[in-house]
Amino acid sequence: MAEENENLENIDKITELENKISELEKQLSEMELKAKENYGNLLRSEADFQNLKKRTEKDKEDTRKYALQEAITGILTVLDHIERGIKAYNDSGKQSLNKNEVVKGMELIYKDLRDILSSYGLCEIECIGKEFDPYYHEALATICLNDKEENTIVEEFQKGYILNDRVIRPSRVKVTKKESI
Repeated sequence: MAEENENLENIDKITELENKISELEKQLSEMELKAKENYGNLLRSEADFQNLKKRTEKDKEDTRKYALQEAITGILTVLDHIERGIKAYNDSGKQSLNKNEVVKGMELIYKDLRDILSSYGLCEIECIGKEFDPYYHEALATICLNDKEENTIVEEFQKGYILNDRVIRPSRVKVTKKESI
């Protein structure tokens, strides 16, 4: 009988182990499915990322390619004005050329171009009467004047410009200095 009890206990242990093995196999199967699902998600995410990367690169390339399109379209209006002025000059046979009309036309073209450029953030650097600042100005000449503060700008040789808070060309100027004794 002791042997039978021992056999029954062994059978119970074997059954219990078989149940644990079955449960572990079931968990393993579920984990394998979950791993396959996660791997599929990873592959899709990688593909999505690569597609996004390609699309972003294309968008950046298009932006670089066509960044000036709007500005150039505005400048084309000025180019049209200049062409009309040249045509009018050539069609007139140069006999009835009115200097005032030419100057007025040039002033209109100049104003149109300035308006277009300022709409894109370009502005002139004001300098006459201001204190010299090497960030905004480039001194090409100095002049001795005792009636003005030293480092005051008295003449502008070439206008300077700022584009959206960045100096793209400093003003070229003449600056005062005190007469050395």
